[in-house]
Amino acid sequence: MKLLFLTQILDREDGILGFVPRWIEGLAQHCESVRVVALAVGDDLDLPTNVDAVEIGRKGRVRRFMRYHTALGDAFDQGYDTVLAHMVPRYALLAATPARRRGAGLYLWYTHKGVDDRLRRAERLVRKIFTASEESLRLETPKRVVTGHGIDVAHFAPLAAERRTRSADAIELLGAGRLTPAKDPESVLDALAQLVADGIDARLTWAGGGLAAGDDDYADGIRARVDELGLGERVRWLGHVPYPQMPDLYRAADVLVNSSHTGSVDKVVLEAMACGVAPVTCNESFERVFASLPAAGAAHRFEKHDARSLAAAVRGLTVDRGPSVASSDQLREVVVRDHEVDTLMARLVREMEPARRSRA
Repeated sequence: MKLLFLTQILDREDGILGFVPRWIEGLAQHCESVRVVALAVGDDLDLPTNVDAVEIGRKGRVRRFMRYHTALGDAFDQGYDTVLAHMVPRYALLAATPARRRGAGLYLWYTHKGVDDRLRRAERLVRKIFTASEESLRLETPKRVVTGHGIDVAHFAPLAAERRTRSADAIELLGAGRLTPAKDPESVLDALAQLVADGIDARLTWAGGGLAAGDDDYADGIRARVDELGLGERVRWLGHVPYPQMPDLYRAADVLVNSSHTGSVDKVVLEAMACGVAPVTCNESFERVFASLPAAGAAHRFEKHDARSLAAAVRGLTVDRGPSVASSDQLREVVVRDHEVDTLMARLVREMEPARRSRA
């Protein structure tokens, strides 16, 4: 297979898509060659010798369009026979006509609650849509293939046993993700205030900033809420954090707080679990993920928009820790078993291989 991978950013330092180079390494193990077409390509990627990259650039809509079509044409001229569009249905739409003319298989990876016209049009044109969970693709289609996430469990790993002892007295909470209403940081702040009111020394670190228009205004309101609650010295905002730095943030936390309302399996929870850090989430899709944990992971869940429920869950994972709390090893095992990156990459190639062979 000669795979053409279409994505937004190929950069190990990117705070959101920093995992993509590791995906490419995994795909390259099973492909004759992999070419990545991205808007931006970082430095010092150190990718396998059968991988190359084409940078489209961000400036000029017409310029991007022309460069994209040139990159697609060049790849098909050089025998690339399979296309995987990553997260952006528009990329699948751009590739659809030249892929059909050249007999190349076209696929989409998509994990988002949003369903728009572009996704619907892409669904009609691709052979399969890969997604991490049933809830990660809200478009009903027989083309959906649920694969699990692809977490680099070597990158996201626990501290060595001799370094696990923590000296800090305060409970360290970590939130990770964009500051948006869908992530519900208000409930996290209210839960922190409840813990402090109950006499528990707790602090919150939040990694992630805004991306879309309006995100900054919302973030300003959240920071104002911190002051209203008198939590100024207990909350630390980090903004965007480069992907290589995230494991240290997870390992410094006692609890990963995930208040997202997207309803899909949020990979930050899986990354924390791979690091052996206890998560607590209101996301209903994790019922299946947690099924093999003690008490089916009940200690790791709380009710949406319910700060008291979240505060109680944090207490149950820390000061009132009981037998229903999963151990670090149990948490990590779920990710290794069901969401490991090389397993996912091999699965994706297998899923795309039959169509390629049928054209031979």
